[in-house]
This record gives sequence, structure tokens and C-alpha cells, in this order.
Amino acid sequence: MVRSNPISHLNWTYVLVGIADGSLLTFIPLLLFERGLTAAQIGVVLAAAAGVSLVAGLVWGYLVDRGLRAERMLVIASACAVTVALMLALTGGGVGLALVVVALYVARSPLMLLDPIALRRLRTARRTDYARIRLRMSAGWAGSVVLSGGAFQALSLRLLPFVYAPLAAIVGLWVWRFIKPVEVTPVAGDAIAHPAPMNARLPLAMVSFLLSLFLLGAALSATQNFLTVQIDILGGGAFLIGAASAFQALTEIPTMGYTHVLSRFASQKVLFAIGCAIYVVIFIAWAFTTNALVAALLKLVVGVAFALTYVAAVVITEELSPPHLRATSQALMKSVTFGLAPIFGALAGGFLYSAAGPRAMFLTSTALMLVAGVVVLIAVPTRNAAAALPSAPAPALQPAAAAVDEA
Repeated sequence: MVRSNPISHLNWTYVLVGIADGSLLTFIPLLLFERGLTAAQIGVVLAAAAGVSLVAGLVWGYLVDRGLRAERMLVIASACAVTVALMLALTGGGVGLALVVVALYVARSPLMLLDPIALRRLRTARRTDYARIRLRMSAGWAGSVVLSGGAFQALSLRLLPFVYAPLAAIVGLWVWRFIKPVEVTPVAGDAIAHPAPMNARLPLAMVSFLLSLFLLGAALSATQNFLTVQIDILGGGAFLIGAASAFQALTEIPTMGYTHVLSRFASQKVLFAIGCAIYVVIFIAWAFTTNALVAALLKLVVGVAFALTYVAAVVITEELSPPHLRATSQALMKSVTFGLAPIFGALAGGFLYSAAGPRAMFLTSTALMLVAGVVVLIAVPTRNAAAALPSAPAPALQPAAAAVDEA
């Protein structure tokens, strides 16, 4: 009897999510800009979207740690995202568009549970193996963002909801069909089976790491969102904006693929700090370039930085979090990096861009990123390579047909 391969199905889930997101997220600032919103107004909209996503993400992570099926929430999130995305086609004014964008971020918020789902299936493997799954999302993103950018430039950005909605629907159908909830049979000394106590607290190292993630997320929100606007102002269009995002994904893929090799020579916090250092150099370059193509090509280097910091953030969070708060900690990490920090980054970046110009915005982001790298080196304890390996026998995954197969 041939049994299903849950890891293979999970790999394809990451690909499909990357394809869907690639047709949407990069082009939201451009869509708002073309509808007449200023940089400061775009910052307010993106900050509001980040704020609601932050609250929703924390709620989902907490509920999963207390027994909610994360896999089923992904299906519901996809259905809601399809419905809200189609509403983009019905909005004309800037206010209506802004409200729909915020609602879309709420609808998509359960998608951050995909990483806890993957890590749950990798409990008995090296945490760096997560990177080999996550790189599939970058691969899906790379192709989607170029094709979508070309279509939007040749036709219109009004095509966006009709491209994203069916792709989001495919994600939901795939998860519903192939990603089944699993139970982990507890082993001696394994606390994951126990529900999170109401008074559970995160360790101090985790709190300090969240500060570093806040600084990193704020800098990324300001630079990535308004780089889109800057490329457009410098003469690039939707196709070049999409190509720039694809450039980043193309270098993310090999970097994530070799993360397990890099981790043999450097700890996760060092890899995170190296990623921050790369960002610092690129932000300075963006501050002084006046060529849209050069700005886009620099995203090739950004892909390396993103891969190093993102994978390290997931692994460090998993290592620092108590066993009974793994889903909550992962949701908290993403909520801070991609929810709380973007509230500040989008607002401050938008107002800086409008009041003082792109150079001031990029250089301010440079300072934040530099501090983020220093904080993680000081606050996060060093773990040796053996710490990433499982210390307990492999638990059984249930229901049946959920044996751990090769990725």
C-alpha cells in the first residue's frame, strides 16, 4: 500500500502560496500609488494592514497552541482571501481601496500558521531542514511576480484581483485535500502534548530577540514598500518592479538550500547578523542610486540577506520558545516582524519619503538594521550544531498514512 507523503505535499503548499503571494503583495503599494494616494497615505494604509494582521496572527497562534487545527484555518483563510480580493475590483476611490486592502490582510493572517505546521512535522529533524521547504515559496514567488508584473504593465493593475483570487483558491483546495491535521504521540520528557498554561511566559532571550526583529521588520517595511514607489518614479514600471522581486527570490533559493551547510560554520545568530550587515550595504546603495534598473538589480543581493535572516529567525524562535508555546512563539515572531514593525516602518517610511525624500528614508532604515544586528549578537545565546538535532525518539504522526517521508 502506497502511503501519502505529507512532507512532499507540504513542499507544494509552499510553492502554491509563493505563486499566489507573488501576484499580490509586491504590487499593493503600486496599486495604491496609481489610485492617487501619496507616500504618506500609503504608509498609513500599510500600517493599518500590519496592525490588524498583528492582532489576528497572535490570536491564531494562541488558539493553535490550545488545540485549534492550523491546517483547517489555512483553508478558511484562502476562502476569505478569495472573497475579499474580488472586492478590489469593485472599489474605485482611495478610501474604499484602503479598507479592502486592510480587510485582505486580515483574511490572509492565518497563512502565517504554515510555518508551525511545517515545524511540527520536522520535530525529529534538524531545524535547518526547514529552509529546504521554505525555499519552495521563493521559487513559486519568482516566477509569479515576473509574469504578474508583465501582465499588469501590459494590461492594467485592475487585473490584480482576477489573478490573485483563483491562485488563492488553489491554495485552499490543495491544503483541504492533502494537508491533514496530525497528532504527535508524546514521548518521555516531551512537553509538546500539554496545552499552554494561561500564565506561560517567554524567556528573556526571546523578548530581546523580538526587539531585534522589530528593528529589522521596521527597516524592511520602509525600504521594500517605498522602493516599489521609487522604481516607478525613476522610470520603471510594474514589470521591472516584478522582476526586482523575482531577482530577490532567485538568490533566496540557493541561499536557503545551503543554510544547513552554513550552519556548520556559524551559529544562527551570526548568520542573522550577517544578513543584517548585507542589508545595511544595500540600503546605503539604494539611498544614492538614481537608476531604476540598478535599484532593481540590487535585489539580487537582498535575496541572500532575506534568506539568512528569515531562516535564522524561524530557527532561533523555535530554539528559544518553550515547548508548549511553539506555535504562539512562531506567530509572535511573524507578528512582530511583519505586523508590529511594519506599522512603525510604513508610517515613518511614508512620512520620511514625503517630507525628506527617499535618501533620508533609506539611511534611517540603515541605522535601524545596524542596531538589529548588534542586538541579536548580544541577546541571543550561542547554540552549537548539536542543538539543532533531535534529542528524543521519533514520535508517531497520526492519523494513519502520515509517516515521515523524505522531503
